[in-house]
Amino acid sequence: MSRRQLVVITILFLVTILLTGCSTRTRSDTIIIPDTEESSTLKGEHGVYDVKTIYRMLSKTSEQGTPLGWSSPTSVLTLFEGHEKLPSLDRVDAPYEEHLKLLSIEAKSIYMSLSPNGQSIAYAKQQTNGTIGLNLTTITDQKELVITAIAIDQIRSLKLGWSNNSRYLVYIMNKPENEGAIIGVYDMMEHRMKSYWYDGWNQADIIDSIQLADDAQSMAIVRSSGKQFYVEIDTWNGNAANRQYEHLAANDSQIEWIHNDQIAFIGQENTLYAYERRNAALSVLVEGVNMFRLSTDRKSIAFSQNKDTVYAASLYGNNVLNKTQLFKGVVPSFIAWSSDNRRLLLSGWKPYEWDKPHTVPAPAPEPATRSSSAQEAAAATKVNQNLVIEFK
Repeated sequence: MSRRQLVVITILFLVTILLTGCSTRTRSDTIIIPDTEESSTLKGEHGVYDVKTIYRMLSKTSEQGTPLGWSSPTSVLTLFEGHEKLPSLDRVDAPYEEHLKLLSIEAKSIYMSLSPNGQSIAYAKQQTNGTIGLNLTTITDQKELVITAIAIDQIRSLKLGWSNNSRYLVYIMNKPENEGAIIGVYDMMEHRMKSYWYDGWNQADIIDSIQLADDAQSMAIVRSSGKQFYVEIDTWNGNAANRQYEHLAANDSQIEWIHNDQIAFIGQENTLYAYERRNAALSVLVEGVNMFRLSTDRKSIAFSQNKDTVYAASLYGNNVLNKTQLFKGVVPSFIAWSSDNRRLLLSGWKPYEWDKPHTVPAPAPEPATRSSSAQEAAAATKVNQNLVIEFK
């Protein structure tokens, strides 16, 4: 065998060994393919309500306003009630340090209600002829419409509410001369009013809040009778309203429609319930709740526990998931979700201020009357905290 043939055979032998080794190594490797879609889903579920920024509204000024709700995903509508000038409806834009006047409005916050979409506001206002009218103003074009007249002795009992889709405005007030109430439902699309009568409560009962279902066929109210609070669902029968459901409620409980056949409310023992009227099912959502608010799409819920701790969570059927603490240190009196669910408006007081004894002022005889000195003193005992919580 020649030297050249020996070199060739040696090279072929080495190549064979190398190829065999590579082949063996390749067969012994383990390949892992991660489930990226599942990993992404889990990450999103755990971070739905992570807080990005907390803004203190108008923290660099001495001005105090009453937040009414959102006019856009980043703008808050606020009522400024000055001592020497007419109240004004102002817009507070991110980063919530300055406010822009939109219109003067001769009304008090207790006699007004902003639609859930932030585009219309209803309020009681004294007219030039001395009567009181229930007015409706659109925020964009500021057109004012009087939709009904209100007697002086009815203004104290007036309560306003909306359907969640902002199509219907509902109001309720005592009848002028006898027991019972007058209920009005105004259709924003058809520009038409329907009136109903209700004899389900007497003059001593107080209606604390009222909400209308999106189909305008039922209303849900919170009322107090003596020292006891109730929630109830009422439906229409011709021109009359009939009580369909009643349950004991916590003091100052809210009530909201989850959909046209289900409501959420806080029971007497501070349990947040969901009641489904199609099968008369009462379900527990969360225990120990002081206040709550559903998002516009009804997929998220904000609520407070232990008075001053605010949480957000997801609402799936009768289950509350992804509970996340947002803020601690404010006892909320008002909560509102932005339309895109990216921000939460929180208004309230410090716990030590909330626990102070306060003088409750009597209602003004008519909405055009300015605050009395007693009212101003009582209001001054609490320093309102207005926050915007922005999620990641």
